[in-house]
Amino acid sequence: MNKQISKTSRRFWVIINYLSMFLILGFFYNGKSCGWSHTFTFAIIITAGIFILSFIYVYGITHLWKLVHTSSKKLDERQVQVVHRALQISYSIFVIMVLLIIYSYALVEKGPIDVVLAACLLYLAHTLPAAFIAWTEKEV
Repeated sequence: MNKQISKTSRRFWVIINYLSMFLILGFFYNGKSCGWSHTFTFAIIITAGIFILSFIYVYGITHLWKLVHTSSKKLDERQVQVVHRALQISYSIFVIMVLLIIYSYALVEKGPIDVVLAACLLYLAHTLPAAFIAWTEKEV
């Protein structure tokens, strides 16, 4: 059963979800450069909890994750068009973001990309289409 969540609420939770992901990255890199302390570990754990809860709320309860990852054979025509548009736009944005990150790393000679950043990019690739639908569609 799909739980109806207002467009404003979906937008709020998408922002919370991505903001918590960026905070996890920020805490990780600050902890890595400044030396790990209990404060950084605690901050990452709290932020990861918010991250997981916001994911469940915005992508799980609304079934947006399932919609974007369902075969087009199981969707009606409107859903196919919505998902196709979301995939098209979100992957265009994703490619630009990844190229900017890769070139930024190359310019500052930061070294190879960490597994944490790679995991966040993988998460972003999978959730951007659902986030686009959550952000733009009146009803999901």
